[in-house]
Amino acid sequence: MKTRLVIGIDSLAPNGLAARVGLAILASAGILYANFSPVIVSGLAQNPAFTGETAGYVFSANMYGTAIGGFAIIFLINQLNWRWAAFALITLLICADVLSGWFGATDALYIIRFFHGLVGGALIGTGMSVIARTESPEVTIAFAIVIQLSLGGLGTAMLMPLLPTFGVSVVWISLTGLSAIALIFLPLFDPYPMTKSGVGKKPRCERAPRSQIFLALAALFSFQAGQMAAFAYRIELGLHYGFETNFVNLVIAVSLLTGAPSALIVAWWSTRSGRLLPACMGVVLMTSVTGMLLVPQSLVFGVASVGFAVFFAMSFPYLLGVASEMDNSGQVAAIGAFTSSLGLATGPAIAATLLGESHHERILIFACGALAASLLLVFGPARMLDRRAKHSRVVW
Repeated sequence: MKTRLVIGIDSLAPNGLAARVGLAILASAGILYANFSPVIVSGLAQNPAFTGETAGYVFSANMYGTAIGGFAIIFLINQLNWRWAAFALITLLICADVLSGWFGATDALYIIRFFHGLVGGALIGTGMSVIARTESPEVTIAFAIVIQLSLGGLGTAMLMPLLPTFGVSVVWISLTGLSAIALIFLPLFDPYPMTKSGVGKKPRCERAPRSQIFLALAALFSFQAGQMAAFAYRIELGLHYGFETNFVNLVIAVSLLTGAPSALIVAWWSTRSGRLLPACMGVVLMTSVTGMLLVPQSLVFGVASVGFAVFFAMSFPYLLGVASEMDNSGQVAAIGAFTSSLGLATGPAIAATLLGESHHERILIFACGALAASLLLVFGPARMLDRRAKHSRVVW
């Protein structure tokens, strides 16, 4: 792996640390709001115009927009100049967040956040298609998780106290910061052409068998639906158990900040033991701590929340990495970004439906089942990749 940070004057080394961090920021800008989901849901639920149920639907509208945007970009990803496309998308993303802050907690949020999702989904797909062309894409994905969880933890700690004064608008405006940083990185990236099969050969467009691609994407969808269903209503769950608001906010912030550096383990370990073993171990442990959230005790709630973030940070990069290695061009990675967003949208929508009269146990049981299903689904694709190239990126 190259260790230089800069090539010449203008371009970052394609597999260097600075480029990986920049690509992680690019891929995170469109989905950062998902890490603020407990703050968003709680902030909207505190407003007379929304209930706990309709607050979940606003978030789902944002997520479904993200899924649709990610799906649309799949068909264009190999024809677009990805840098110019990213520039346009980031600019629109900032505009959508500013508009959200301007309108505040009104019904207009359904439309604005859906549009934000469309743009963000396309940006995520663009970013993931580029990340898939790098050496060891799970490393860059791990950096993205570090960024998202760190900012999610800091955001929870800093924004929750501001909600009574400024409302949920403060969340939307805060999202523009990461988008601005992504704009700064854009001119510095390498072109990242498609992976080549060998020296002097043209890029190859072969990919894994369709059945394995389907299983990898299904695993990603199930995992994201389960984890976001459990996460989106975490603050409401703590309040339902009778815990103090300050305690619940502290637990969420600490859990995200603790989970963030855990992703660095993935960045360091990469594929030393392949993909199958770390992916399965992470999902098993995450399912276990999600089940622990059924216990209405403050210590268990705190431990389970921290474990949830830690094991998410350690398992998700491998699941998305498996999907990203299913072809050379990054198109399947863009499909993976769409599938991931679809799961993130579906989880809170199902949770809002299951919640009813504060039936949080239904949400957690669903989450455990979805996470367990993802474990079964990812087994075949991860084993196939390990058999082809256990310790390096698969080239088709």
